[in-house]
Amino acid sequence: MREFMFVLAAGLALAACGSDRTRLAFESPAPGEPEAQVRFVQYGTVNNWHADNDRVLYIEDRGHQWYQVALFGPCLGLEYASGIRLIPSDGAGTFDRFGHIATRDQRCQVESVKRIARPLRTTAPLNRATNADRL
Repeated sequence: MREFMFVLAAGLALAACGSDRTRLAFESPAPGEPEAQVRFVQYGTVNNWHADNDRVLYIEDRGHQWYQVALFGPCLGLEYASGIRLIPSDGAGTFDRFGHIATRDQRCQVESVKRIARPLRTTAPLNRATNADRL
């Protein structure tokens, strides 16, 4: 009986942790925002990435600057990928609108790279701005 109660308590604790998942809410780039570049991607200058869907990717560099990377077409399975590779547009490691993103199964052409504000961290649905704070 003690084992059952332990397993039940552990399961409830895990369920409580999973129900309060933190989500990231990204803002669109400012109108007229110029194209941006992320330099030296071959040296690990990208700390974090997040894909909401198969056409838009968000990346964060070491300076905690976030970028929105729009793709020309769908990059199927991008939002479920466990890893990506940023392929720079030149030998110096500049990732810009001429670069590519590679997942395990495919290579996707970048349409634009634009700076954006830090995302909001929230536990509310993404369409609400209440109870949110900057990362």
